Amino acid sequence: MIWNMERFRLRTISLLALVFLVAIPAMAGHPPQSVCEPCGEGFGESATWYGERNKLENETATGVEHSTVTVRVYENETAIWTVRNRLTSERTVRYFRNNHDAFTEIAESAEGYSDIHFLSAKIVGSDTAVLRYRSDEQVTETRGDTLRFDGFREIGTKRISDLGADEMTVIGPSGTHITRAPSEATVRGNELELTTYDGDRGNGPFVTFTQSGGVVGEFWSFVSVSETLADDVIRNLLLNVLLPAISLLAFLVGFVWFSGKTVKRDERTAKWLAGIVTALGVLTLCFGFLGIADGGGGFAAGTVIGGSAYTVLALLTFADVRPTLPRIAGGVLLAWGAGVVILFASAIAVNSFLVSRLLALNYYAVNNFMFAAFSSLFLLSMAVVGYAVSDPRYRRIAIALPPTMLAVSLAVARPITYVGTSLDIFYSLVFVGVILVAVTFIGIPAFLLGRMVPVEKS
Repeated sequence: MIWNMERFRLRTISLLALVFLVAIPAMAGHPPQSVCEPCGEGFGESATWYGERNKLENETATGVEHSTVTVRVYENETAIWTVRNRLTSERTVRYFRNNHDAFTEIAESAEGYSDIHFLSAKIVGSDTAVLRYRSDEQVTETRGDTLRFDGFREIGTKRISDLGADEMTVIGPSGTHITRAPSEATVRGNELELTTYDGDRGNGPFVTFTQSGGVVGEFWSFVSVSETLADDVIRNLLLNVLLPAISLLAFLVGFVWFSGKTVKRDERTAKWLAGIVTALGVLTLCFGFLGIADGGGGFAAGTVIGGSAYTVLALLTFADVRPTLPRIAGGVLLAWGAGVVILFASAIAVNSFLVSRLLALNYYAVNNFMFAAFSSLFLLSMAVVGYAVSDPRYRRIAIALPPTMLAVSLAVARPITYVGTSLDIFYSLVFVGVILVAVTFIGIPAFLLGRMVPVEKS
């Protein structure tokens, strides 16, 4: 009876933990938003929602024909947003004129999750709603009397999808110069204009207003951005770069210590192991080929490259050549190159669309290919580590090389300026687990293959 009660408690705790891990990330993030939430569709949706809630759909439902926003940045670290929405419904315009409280509530609701706060709303002309908002959080004065506008930043769970307005203008104090702005912006002195914005930029882009242009202005702009990113860079380097690299280093040190610093290299054992790796490589290649035929992305491509490369690498073990460290490294590169060639041949045969996307430099196709290619090369390089680790001259370098490669790759590939959330530690631990699992099941066979290759061929 006691045992059953303990099992019930254990299952309950496990279920609650699972719900916690699934629900918290889902609740933590807001839906993607526009740079200007009260602009365009954002205002129209707010008006429609108000009408549905108060059974006034016929009075408040309206589209927005054209939307502009002007943001004025002031030296007292505030920004005033002036939104002009040209409405399509004359009936709604009349309703707003006669019901200012409802108009005000809709304008306040249109703020969404923005860092702006409602000031005023009025109807101008025959069809234009003019809304004014104030932000005390988007402007920061930094060294050199530089003002930094953070209206485009994705901080914490905030995600930006688009501009929201048809046109956005940001104006700094008189006499300042814009030295940093979104790449799509047209800049003239202290003013920039945007008509499109793709979003999904992470921590930035920033807009900086400096007291002078040229090299001096660029310097103070760099200082302004660096100040706000310093804490984020340090945290991201620790969680996203150093934690995975140190975990991999500890794993390799432990594995080498457990298996012994030296090993009796035997040609018969090496060929037996090579036969097993060859069989596993062919099986993996078949799964990858099916994935490519089914339209798979980066995982399928990585499976094809990895399976092909492992097969070639294992077959090279049977070559009647005296193994050396450079030859082992050359064999890894040769096997990896063969895997890439087989991937393209497979794609041409069964999924020409993948090849056409790569040739067209499609972002997602290229990103998937780069991930597949270099993750495969990283795992294959464990064969070099396995061969070198038994030699006192190379042991320390051999053990330190994969974590160093991983750290450099992560620092280049992952956004170290990303503004994180409280869940980053959890995600980093999951990422570390994925790396260790991949090294265990995919990298260790290559490690053992390199470790068992005899120094002298009989």
